[in-house]
Amino acid sequence: YDRVQIILGRKGKPRPKTHIFAFTGLMRCGECGAMITAEEKIKRQKNGNIHHYIYYHCTRKINPNCTQVSIEEKALEAEIMSFLSKIEIPPEFREWATEELKKAHAVEKKDRNTILHNQQRQYDVSVRDIDALLEMRMRGEITAEVFSQKQKELEGDKAQLKNALDNVNKRIDSWIKTAENTLTFAEKARAEFQAGNLEKRRQILTALGSNLILKDKILSVQIENPLIVIEKAAFEVKAIHEENARLEP
Repeated sequence: YDRVQIILGRKGKPRPKTHIFAFTGLMRCGECGAMITAEEKIKRQKNGNIHHYIYYHCTRKINPNCTQVSIEEKALEAEIMSFLSKIEIPPEFREWATEELKKAHAVEKKDRNTILHNQQRQYDVSVRDIDALLEMRMRGEITAEVFSQKQKELEGDKAQLKNALDNVNKRIDSWIKTAENTLTFAEKARAEFQAGNLEKRRQILTALGSNLILKDKILSVQIENPLIVIEKAAFEVKAIHEENARLEP
């Protein structure tokens, strides 16, 4: 739920906070599959200085003998930053890609109008069939049982066509908005994670994917569309971006 809200550019509903740690409840241990939890440790030096550290580690609820060691929060954040850099895209690429998406959107709108016309025609035929069936019943040409059976079939067809009409309208409008928000997310996520507060960092990590694995102090993220497309494009885009920067003088 949280991931979808971020991709769609929404804030989502506030949820009760049960802890002060940013990344608990999001990752699993890569060795035993248990959830990753966190704890704060305080170290007091002889000179009176007090240092606070947050460590993330396997809960060991699945396998008490899990051998995975803990990772300090700063090291985990570095892992997350490293991954975010893989999907980061330059601002000019986002602007170009957004314009291309709008062009594709215009083309698909034409296709949508054709689909809508055909579906609307089928829907109108379905409505006429229901009216005709009612007239046949009123004239006594069919029995109540036959009327009831046929009415259910026709009403079911009409409902499916109505649903199809609604889906065509929603589909195109939603994918263009999701694509634009995904591009913006890929452009700004790393910088916003670096400067963000605890809740913001948690939101960004949630948006990356549902399968976050921590093993041997290394974070693995199995992302899905549309971010997987961005990750594949980002490498080539950065290479072009760097080449253009060298050639600019």
